[in-house]
Amino acid sequence: MINAIQSLQSPLQTPGPIERAVAPPASRVRLMAFVLDAESEASLTSCLAQLPVPNPMIRRGGLAGAIRYLGAERSPESIIVDITGAEMPASQIHDLAELCEPGVMVIAIGDRNDVALYRDLVRAGVSEYLVKPVTAQLLVKALMGAPASDEGSPISRKLGKVVAVVGARGGVGATTLAIHLALHLANQQSRRVMLLDLDLHTGDCALALNLKPTPGLREALANPLRIDSVFLDRTMALHGERLFVLSAEEPLRVDTEFTAEAVDKLVGVLRTQFHYIIADVPRIPGSPYWQALDTADLRIIVADQTLRSVRDTVRLREGFSVGRAAHSNMLVVNRSGEGGRRGMTLAEMAKIKLQPNFVIPFRPSLFTAPRPLRRGALTEVVAALAGEISGRAIGRKRWWRFAT
Repeated sequence: MINAIQSLQSPLQTPGPIERAVAPPASRVRLMAFVLDAESEASLTSCLAQLPVPNPMIRRGGLAGAIRYLGAERSPESIIVDITGAEMPASQIHDLAELCEPGVMVIAIGDRNDVALYRDLVRAGVSEYLVKPVTAQLLVKALMGAPASDEGSPISRKLGKVVAVVGARGGVGATTLAIHLALHLANQQSRRVMLLDLDLHTGDCALALNLKPTPGLREALANPLRIDSVFLDRTMALHGERLFVLSAEEPLRVDTEFTAEAVDKLVGVLRTQFHYIIADVPRIPGSPYWQALDTADLRIIVADQTLRSVRDTVRLREGFSVGRAAHSNMLVVNRSGEGGRRGMTLAEMAKIKLQPNFVIPFRPSLFTAPRPLRRGALTEVVAALAGEISGRAIGRKRWWRFAT
């Protein structure tokens, strides 16, 4: 017994208590239906009463109403949407898919028995299309069965996008950029966003957002088999309505080793829960951190124009090229002009094939605690990056310097 107790003395092996998030995540409705008329509402009410679905909700508004609702509220697990009379319904389904969280099942109902329409809707991402009048048997089959066709990519299979932000050296502003990018996607684009701080000892994301870190991230990485949606709900801190934060502040003498497989499992589960995962990755040349970078759909290197930063930017890009899959990479040069004559110029960086996608001028007053910022270089770059990530690219401003 004594030997067994001694074998559990490591803080990584002995789970600590999990603190509750600052605010509990909003509860998720199991099923919502958006209909157009009283007849459809009565029909669906009768059908849903025969199904083992707790507290289904039915609203008026059809496809347009569903889009408006999801623009402001969290996605239900399943959506039934009435497309009767909708102009270009497949196009509007695409708009609905952009708002849905990963894993949401969308079932369309309508009055047109049209094979071409059915195929267009399936390609747009619906799991099934039912022609009115809808029966309980058809609804059960649609809700419980597999996607109706392999022609499209159902919305229910959608996964969140992972964006990894890494600094070429310390103090270049990678954490600041990651925080403001996450805030913009959550508050300006109404997306459900996870800000993941992988620096378990000295990460600053929670501190900058005035949140209290919990032991949950360390426990998740030390015991990846425990990672699921329930565990994450107990571990995440909530900032505002849509930004969630996973961070830690482990004692400096505590060894927090974890594996690349643990990072892969954590990110994989997060991708089923959030539109975007913004990962602040520390500059540690270990396999778990390379796994975070290799998993990311987009990798953003933040650098300045010092010789050391330029050298390590080149080395990071060389490391990226060894990854197992193709990714998009971006380079942001921050605090341009701060180094004066001792810094490398953009022209000199271009000679070694370092052409930044964005350049942020050196304006110290812009780099403040996360709060509504004045219009300027930082806010414009954050908005542009968010547009590139979400596919809502905005017009370029005159002062931006882009790689050609």
